[in-house]
Amino acid sequence: MYGRVVTTAKTDARQTDTARRILDVATELFFTNGYPATSVRQIMQACNVTAGSLYNHFGSKEDVLYAILMRSLDDSVASLLHAHRTADDNATAQLRALVGAISIFHSERQLEGLVSQTEWRHLPPERAADVLEQQKRIRRLFEGCLRRGIADGEFTLAAVGADTDITAKSILDLCINAGKWFRTHGRLSAPELARQHVELVTQMVGATPSRAT
Repeated sequence: MYGRVVTTAKTDARQTDTARRILDVATELFFTNGYPATSVRQIMQACNVTAGSLYNHFGSKEDVLYAILMRSLDDSVASLLHAHRTADDNATAQLRALVGAISIFHSERQLEGLVSQTEWRHLPPERAADVLEQQKRIRRLFEGCLRRGIADGEFTLAAVGADTDITAKSILDLCINAGKWFRTHGRLSAPELARQHVELVTQMVGATPSRAT
């Protein structure tokens, strides 16, 4: 039911095998050590690349971080838009699809998601704004779906005084923070975790049972 993450296609230097390896290894280092404590030399050594090769793809450590964050967020947005577009045309089905997509994303790409949530603060304001805008775009997808569900009488949020903004943030916290404890080879698979997240959120918003099938 819940497929693999949709990725965006780019044709720039970040799409070479070497660039992808640099980003993947740097993600692990930034997650483990933090961005400030990770040096370009450490990234080079962990990737087994020369300075010339690294700088051929990225001009600085900041460029590496920015590329990691934007790749993660762009792919997350692409997965969510695909899920929303291919779901049945009602708020419950669309919300369930969005929850499944965001849960799968943060289970399959845990480190990127966690780094995206914390290390963006080390970017200069103009680049941090790009990251925050993509994060807001994700939240707006959920808020729009929640507002539609309330307007169409599918969700009971308004009846219990729940705010769509708070609810959207709570849903995202549930799915994104699962990346902190989810284990690929644990007792739950990523699709099973996504299924449980979907059912929990369906109950959270008070979705009409007939719409939740």
